[in-house]
Amino acid sequence: MDNSIAGRIIVVLTDLTVPTEDVTPDTTFEAMEIDSLLLEELALRLQKSFGIEIETGELVPEQTVAEAAAVLEAKGVTVA
Repeated sequence: MDNSIAGRIIVVLTDLTVPTEDVTPDTTFEAMEIDSLLLEELALRLQKSFGIEIETGELVPEQTVAEAAAVLEAKGVTVA
């Protein structure tokens, strides 16, 4: 398993039944056809997983997985 923040985001996306076999850190949520409702569910699961608060609008469809990881990293998220 990829031990990066982006890797953890991809794992959560897989748990949400989003096809992730071709997903890279440069893939946008929009390209994965993730709508705003699913993006909100992703944010909720990431909040629970990392123990952080993600405000509405911090994760948007135009973001790449790497950009979302940077948002989490700015909130102090680290992975071992």
